[in-house]
Amino acid sequence: MTGSPTPPDAPRKRGPYRKTDARRREILDAAFEVFAAAGFRAGSLKDIAARIGIDPSTILHHFGSKEALLRAMLDDKQARDSDGKPDLESLDAASFPGGLLELAKRNDRVPGLISLYAVLSAESTTVDHPGADYFRERAERTRSAFRQGFQSMADEGLLAAGVDAEDAATSTFALWDGIQIHWLIDPASVSVTDALRRHLRLITTVEI
Repeated sequence: MTGSPTPPDAPRKRGPYRKTDARRREILDAAFEVFAAAGFRAGSLKDIAARIGIDPSTILHHFGSKEALLRAMLDDKQARDSDGKPDLESLDAASFPGGLLELAKRNDRVPGLISLYAVLSAESTTVDHPGADYFRERAERTRSAFRQGFQSMADEGLLAAGVDAEDAATSTFALWDGIQIHWLIDPASVSVTDALRRHLRLITTVEI
């Protein structure tokens, strides 16, 4: 025999792993705040480190590079943002506009996240931006979901005369992105949900 087996209930040495996970969470949260306020290019590792009282080299130890940190932060926010999010693809045709409004209302409660996406998506159109692929894929997924929802409405005769699914998807996506910018600038005067509701009443025949 080489020794007695470890009892099933023996405590495991998880301290270092917990500390590593906690530190990564602190860095990701700090990166979110800095990138939402300043964008990727202007937001520095020094700014991120200063928010949680660490050296920038600690960030590189955990993530390897500023570009890798950005991607990790975006993946983290996407995963956490999915909690409680309406599943647009599961809605029937008549419920689709209501699902869009529910999503808009939900976004009203997370202005920091909307600011992050607004700042970084615009910045991602610049040359060699590390978030370019992420935001292109995100835009494609959003357009596809909108197109699918409005096509189901078209198939049921629920779009206004002269409106097709592609036009409805494009105009809704464009208005939503644009009105969110105005809301971030002047939240007291602009309502994304109200603007979206008025738009949907123009392009569909559903009561909302």
